[in-house]
This record gives sequence, C-alpha cells and structure tokens, in this order.
Amino acid sequence: MSDAVKMEQRDRVAILSIDKPKMNQLSAEVFETMRKHLDAIEVDKSILAVIITGTGEKAFSAGADLSSGFGDFSAVDFLKRGQDVWNKVEYFPKPVIAAINGHALGGGCELAMACHYRFMKKGARIGLTETNLGIMPGYGGSLRLPRIVGKSKALEIMWFGIQSEAEDALAIGLVDRLSEDGKVLDDAIEFANKIAKRPPLSIAAITKLVNISPSISPDLHLKIEREELGRLFTTKDMQEGMTAFFQKKEPVFKGE
Repeated sequence: MSDAVKMEQRDRVAILSIDKPKMNQLSAEVFETMRKHLDAIEVDKSILAVIITGTGEKAFSAGADLSSGFGDFSAVDFLKRGQDVWNKVEYFPKPVIAAINGHALGGGCELAMACHYRFMKKGARIGLTETNLGIMPGYGGSLRLPRIVGKSKALEIMWFGIQSEAEDALAIGLVDRLSEDGKVLDDAIEFANKIAKRPPLSIAAITKLVNISPSISPDLHLKIEREELGRLFTTKDMQEGMTAFFQKKEPVFKGE
C-alpha cells in the first residue's frame, strides 16, 4: 500500500496522517490509500476511534495540487473519487476526529468538515479558497459548510475565499476546540481515548443517526432511532451499563 497516508495505532485509536510534499496536497493516491485504511479500520474490532491529521507542522492539507493536473482521470472523475472518500469519512461508523495541525484549505478544509469532530492548532488557517482560483469547492464543501456554519456565513466564506484564523473558526463553529502549537495531536488522542471507553455499539448508533439525519425525514429518523435503541436493549453492553450503574462501579464495555 502507498505511504501517501501513513497509519499507526495507539491503544484503541488509529491515526491516519497525510504525508505528501507541497503541504500534504491531495491526489488520487491519497484518496485510494485513505479508503483502504478506512476499510481495514472499519472491520478491526481493536480500533474504536480514528484521527486524521497531516505530517509536519505547516499544513493539515492545502487541498489538491492543481498544478499537476488530474493524472489519468478527467476533472469530474477525480472529484468523484475525492467525494466518495470524504463521504466514507463522514458516514464512518466509528468516531473520526480531525487533528488540524496546520492550514486546512480547499480540499483539506473539506476533509476536516467530513470528520465528526475538529481540533485545530492556534495560528493555523482554514477555509474554502477555491474562488480565488476561479473555481469552487468540489469535495462536498458546498454541502457541508452551510450545515456547520449556516447558509449566509457559508456563502460569505466561499464567495470571498476566506481563510479563517483558528479563533474565528472556533467562534463560528467550523472547528470545535483549539490546541496550542505542537499539542493538537496529543489533545485529539486524549479525546479519542475517552471515546474508546464509551460503549462502542451506542457510539456507532448515535454517530449513524446524526450523520444521516439531514438527508431523511424526521419521521424516518425517529423510526430508526427506535429500532437502534431496541437493538441496544438486547446487548451485553446494556447489561454491563445497568449493572455498573446500580453497583456504583465503572462499566467495562466490550461492544457486544
């Protein structure tokens, strides 16, 4: 497998690091390697949370390297590959946390938005800057940004190609927490380890519902919620949680 995206596992957390020259820019190689890693992580019961980051301290990802073209793909096919992988990130059954260790621009911002939770280094910038090049977002940015920050703010960011400083990104909800320089990955790992102690089946069900909610009716959402909760009532984790609650002890969830 290509090393365009490196993977390491720390306890029950997988860390995927984009490792490409020119500020971790995106390519078909990055998309395919990340997809393969996610496929493996999805079925690996020893992994309960995922962190996506970039190598180095300058960039999480500055987006696609348009100067090199699209290789053997048409522009539309290349964009479809990126959309498919970012969709896989968004709908991944295990929590995916972005550790934004540097600038996240264009497609890099779109990847961060596909993640379920975002830590960002103070001093870094994030934004959909495509209109500065006479183009527009192509990896789902025009879909996800309005959901996160609201329609008018999203239009402003995309119209003007704004790069938001970390503090501004936090204020508008584009990121969730700020980290000191050199601490973003550590903070994300600490957060992911806390998630890993929670009941995996409950976490997966909640993540699924929140992710699909914008594309389904309220009635269907509530129907799926009932079904998921009914299923959870039959699990060993529910028995463990209830027993631990009444015995006033810490539960140990096993995803069963």
